[in-house]
Amino acid sequence: MAILKLTSPDQAEGELAELYAQIGQAFGGVPEGLQLFGVSPALLRTQWQNLAYFAQHPTLSSNFLALLRYVLSEESGCQFCIGFNESLLMNAGFSRESIQAARRNPLEAFLSPKENALLDYVLKAVHDPHSVDAEAVENLKEQGWTEQDIFDAVAHGAHHQAVDILFETFGIAPY
Repeated sequence: MAILKLTSPDQAEGELAELYAQIGQAFGGVPEGLQLFGVSPALLRTQWQNLAYFAQHPTLSSNFLALLRYVLSEESGCQFCIGFNESLLMNAGFSRESIQAARRNPLEAFLSPKENALLDYVLKAVHDPHSVDAEAVENLKEQGWTEQDIFDAVAHGAHHQAVDILFETFGIAPY
C-alpha cells in the first residue's frame, strides 16, 4: 500500500483528471504507479509524455524496452515493475523461463543479436557509466544503431531506475 495519499481516478479534478482520462483510455485504467506520479501532476504529465515517446519509438522495440525494464527491476527488487514487464513479455509470447534466462545473460536474450548488444551496453552504462566507452558506441553504430538510439536506450534505462526507486520508496504494490 502506498505511503503517500494517491488520488483515485474518480476523485481527480482539473489537469489530473485530464491526464488520468488519457491514461485510462490507453491502459483501460490508471495503474497505481501512475497514480503515484499524480501526487505531482506536472511530473505525471512528464512521465506520460515519456511513456508516449517510447511507445512510439521508431527503432527501440517494445520487447527490448520491456526486457530492459524487467532486468533493471529484478536487480532493484521493484516488484510492481517486475510483474508488469514480465506480463508484457509473456503476452508477447515469451516464456517465463526465457525471460529469466535473458536476465541472467542479456547477450543471449531472445531479442535479435543487435538488440541484445544494445541491451548489454545499456545495462553496463546504467550500472557503471565509466565501464562503457567510445569503442562500444562505435560497435553499436556498426550494428546499425544511431547515436539517438543509443542515447534514448540509456536514458530509458536510467529513468526507469529512478522510477523503481520512487515505487519502492513510496510502497507501490506488486503488479
